[in-house]
Amino acid sequence: MKTIGIRSLSGDSIKAAVSRNELLGITNGRLLAGVLMPLSSTTLERLMDRNLTRIEESIRVSERELTDDEWTSLDDFLCVNRSAQTGRRAPSRVAIRQLSGARLQQAAEAGEMLVVTHDGAAIALLVPVTLEWVGQLAERNLSRIRDSIECSERELAADEVTSLEEVLEEELDKAEPPAPAAASAAERPGRAAGVPRLPHLTRTMPYAPQLPGVPYVPQWRHAPQLQGPEEQLLVGVDIITDDPADHSRIVAVAADSSARPLLAPVVTPLPDQDEESVLTAIVHTTDRLTSALAPQRRYLAGVGVQLAGHIHDGVVMDSLDVNWHRFPLAHQLGRQLGGAPVVVENNANAFALRAQLRRDIGPGETAAVVLITDRGVGCGLILDGKVFKGATGMAGEIGHLRIEHGQNVKCRCTRVDCLEAIASPRAISTVLGRRGFPGDFTDAVEAAKDSTDEVVRATFSRAGEALGRGLAHLITLFNPATIVLCGPESLVGPHRRFRHHAEEDDDTAARLYLQAMDRVVTDTAFSTGSEDCERLLVRNTDGAEGAVAAACLIQHLPAPHARLQQLMHAPG
Repeated sequence: MKTIGIRSLSGDSIKAAVSRNELLGITNGRLLAGVLMPLSSTTLERLMDRNLTRIEESIRVSERELTDDEWTSLDDFLCVNRSAQTGRRAPSRVAIRQLSGARLQQAAEAGEMLVVTHDGAAIALLVPVTLEWVGQLAERNLSRIRDSIECSERELAADEVTSLEEVLEEELDKAEPPAPAAASAAERPGRAAGVPRLPHLTRTMPYAPQLPGVPYVPQWRHAPQLQGPEEQLLVGVDIITDDPADHSRIVAVAADSSARPLLAPVVTPLPDQDEESVLTAIVHTTDRLTSALAPQRRYLAGVGVQLAGHIHDGVVMDSLDVNWHRFPLAHQLGRQLGGAPVVVENNANAFALRAQLRRDIGPGETAAVVLITDRGVGCGLILDGKVFKGATGMAGEIGHLRIEHGQNVKCRCTRVDCLEAIASPRAISTVLGRRGFPGDFTDAVEAAKDSTDEVVRATFSRAGEALGRGLAHLITLFNPATIVLCGPESLVGPHRRFRHHAEEDDDTAARLYLQAMDRVVTDTAFSTGSEDCERLLVRNTDGAEGAVAAACLIQHLPAPHARLQQLMHAPG
């Protein structure tokens, strides 16, 4: 990114930046004071596309007002909209001649962006640099900074110091896309940066870092005509980092347009769980799957990734399993896959979509999908047929509801007495270990079949009671008609519809766990809540179920996938 002093900034310099499609860093003295994004016609078209729904709604409102002869003045309209948009400020307009260091400082303190005008026309968007933004950039790039420091230390130790010119030259070589070779109309672009570029995706602009408050513009676009379902390929990736034996890995499947697996799942170990290692593993696994199915399945419709944690718009805000914070996984993975569409979602929400696809949850139904992993308990909420995520994707984290009071059971989130610290398989093993039980969770499941082993059987029942209290809170808050309980077969038993108050014949850990849960739900849920929840379906998460659920995330892709979404919901 080139920099220019604020006193040297002019309409001509901004127009030159527009013609080169580049960002400008605005300096005040020796400090970076802002980043200026030229508003080219291409950028304006993208902004128009993103706001097309609002524009269409505005037109419809105007048509109704004309019909009803009810005009709204511009002042009234602006007043209403400003009051509705609490906490958000529209960018202020500032002529280029009025731009100064003081005006930039004022914008930074107010947390607003500036639309820079020249001769009455908007020519650029200026984002002031604030300490908060610098902190976010440092946090997002922490792994790169750490790697750079380690690399420098190794070079110093080996007396092989790379000059700044060599570093810059190397980075430019990486960023510069290869020159397109002459190709016939039937041919497609080839490989980019060592990764197969998928045939129906093309680059539209070089990568630019995302600015706070500026919508990210995807670097890919679809071919005008979506290919037929027999040529479509979905890839689902499940990032597993809470395995009972601590065998972290990714499990990936290649699936058809209905999320049905086409090949046996591919398992890739994850000895390291840092961002770069996981990204590399996913890219290599995706390459392996796409190569195995070429040329029959030539078009990658999308890559779905699921993992435990707080996920918002493809950013891993917080994940206790991998210790990631504000990591833009979808964006980074899409870049490494040559611009392929990527959807990243919380694992419970992915299983909720999977339940809808397999008709466990009907259209328009209110339901809850409760997911139990080795260390966690999560929930995907379906309200009126749609996954409910809350303001920033954190809805449904029932594993961190405080269920027990006064027990002081420490949860990995640093709080005490959370549901997952009592009801998960790892929690059961921990409790039994403290009580002198010598084996692991598998041994405990076997021991529960012995009617004389009261300690083990009581521990499973207590864990089931904790789950029942969590589900009772869920029922009281959301009044679902269906609950789908997903978990390992050793804990919840085989696929089936669980019958309330029914005594199951088998004397297993799963029976102890679920019957204790059922008793507490019946006794604790408010009013007719437990009766209104007519179905409790049990589904296993063993094998590649998580990766198949991740493949279902293709539903979240934007408008060009409308036809593919219809195919996914088609019967058969």
